[in-house]
Amino acid sequence: MFRWRRATPPAPNEREPARPELPGLLGAQFRIFANAPSLSVVDAGAHHGQTTAEYLRYFPGSHVIALEPDPENFAIARQILAPFGDRVELLSCALAETDGSVSLRRTSHSGAHSLLEVGDMRYYDAPVEALAPIEVQAVSLDSLCAAHRLDRLDILKMDIQGAELLALRGASSLLARQAIGLIALEVLFQPLYRNQPTFWDIADHLRSRGYALQGIHDQRHHAVNHAVLRWADAVFVAPRLLAL
Repeated sequence: MFRWRRATPPAPNEREPARPELPGLLGAQFRIFANAPSLSVVDAGAHHGQTTAEYLRYFPGSHVIALEPDPENFAIARQILAPFGDRVELLSCALAETDGSVSLRRTSHSGAHSLLEVGDMRYYDAPVEALAPIEVQAVSLDSLCAAHRLDRLDILKMDIQGAELLALRGASSLLARQAIGLIALEVLFQPLYRNQPTFWDIADHLRSRGYALQGIHDQRHHAVNHAVLRWADAVFVAPRLLAL
């Protein structure tokens, strides 16, 4: 449901656009990692693969592990990401606190599926109908990185509809070592899902582990009352990226 405000990513063989053109959340990451010769990226909640494609295109030295648990979304993402070959690994699973089987609560909007139940409909752009849940496989970030022999991760991107704090709890070893360089994630300010964490919960969790807030991007306010901030994108960075 919630997407980056982005430029359309070029095809793999098109020329990279000028750096200043990159907006919002992607632009913030590009300004930090533009000169990196290689990047390890995990994209949790890949949806149809658009964001993964942006990482692969705008960061030519990147390798992305993309996770998408919904079978229909996964099939679309596989087609979109096929041109990038072995630079991307697309996995049909959710990112969660622990490994195992979890219920994916599907909705009438393909981008609003979550491990949590839909919450207060007043904060959605349009009515979202809950569909029958399905069982999917889940993996913790610690387990995923161990399986791929990744001692450190440059970028963790999450757009997993209120389950971000669960996923961060599943990265306790990586966070304790401050081994994730940058965390880009959607943060919620209103109860779109039941028992969801808010931005403040996530900020407290990461701050207690030494991470600093780089910025809040692409804020989405309520169409009826612009005083109500519903969600946004946030970037947190490890101490090693803060040197001046």
